[in-house]
Amino acid sequence: MTGWDCFMNSYCDNFRFSILDVAGLLSLEIRHKGSKSVDVDCPFCQKKGKMNLNTEKNVFRCNYCGMFGGMIALYAKALHTDNSAAYREICESLRLPLSAPEKNTVPDVKDEQEKIPASLDERDQTYRLMLSLLTLSKTHKENLMARGLTESDIYRYGYKSTPAFGFSALAEKLQNLGCRLEGVPGFYRKEERWLPRFSSNGSGILIPVLSIDGKIQGAQIRLDNPVDGRKYMWFSSSEKDGGTGAGSPAHFVGDPADPVVYVTEGPLKATIAHAVSRRTFAAVAGVNQYTALEELFVRLIHNGTETIVEAYDMDTLKNPDVEQGCQKLLELSVKFGFEVRRLSWNARYKGIDDFLTAKRVKR
Repeated sequence: MTGWDCFMNSYCDNFRFSILDVAGLLSLEIRHKGSKSVDVDCPFCQKKGKMNLNTEKNVFRCNYCGMFGGMIALYAKALHTDNSAAYREICESLRLPLSAPEKNTVPDVKDEQEKIPASLDERDQTYRLMLSLLTLSKTHKENLMARGLTESDIYRYGYKSTPAFGFSALAEKLQNLGCRLEGVPGFYRKEERWLPRFSSNGSGILIPVLSIDGKIQGAQIRLDNPVDGRKYMWFSSSEKDGGTGAGSPAHFVGDPADPVVYVTEGPLKATIAHAVSRRTFAAVAGVNQYTALEELFVRLIHNGTETIVEAYDMDTLKNPDVEQGCQKLLELSVKFGFEVRRLSWNARYKGIDDFLTAKRVKR
């Protein structure tokens, strides 16, 4: 009997799964087990046996790095997604019916059912007008150009800096322009006013996440100062009043009918790689969020795409999590009938964007 089998009866009735099921999905190794908790390796600071999972309350805390929260937050933070997407992925992985949990059970899941998101056209309109009202700082512009983008690329793909103030005024301007804010990830209500979920201590570069039709379906923020080890976070408001989760959609840039599509991790990385090489790229927010590609793959098959090329970071050579994500991508591609290839390059360059940019500079 394995460590996880010993606790198969410890389900939380309201959620139909427990924090131990979540830890199992994340492949967290048990170092010590007690009657009401277990100690596992922390997925954030990587310290062995420092994270404690309370099997009665379904919460976690790392005694080394201080990370804490509920079981949905554990999955969401470990895989860099939001709570709504995490809940769906857990249910899908455990083959459980997707239903809203009961109230007052776990603190990191919002009480009400997830808000129905605005349509793609409505989101695209709101995000584009919001970006038109924002500016790009000199530092952020230099950062993007150092990574391989030209001024034309930066303008074309709409990169802007997050605002440090004026949040209420920004939301009011968007409403006056006829934009819908309800159901648009990143916006929420506070005292009858709509606000974008920006903060002065969460500054960074706003990265539009594009659909296969070239519409902005969501946005990420590349943080100036990483939070809990994360460089990127979704522009999301799932846990706020009237807010909506981003849902971790797949990003697409290039020719929708291209016979060959490269898949990598990270929307910014994919856009840079496309801008430098003019190849068609798709991207997931994290290597294990491959389910976001299913809807995209349906469109690609219909459009005539024949080959999917895996172009995840070269740390797949020594990171088992990245390698696992690669294998899942390849399996999904075969399932849809694509020919699959794996791309490799000089391991001095971690990402495909780094390699292509360096190659262009050298040339």
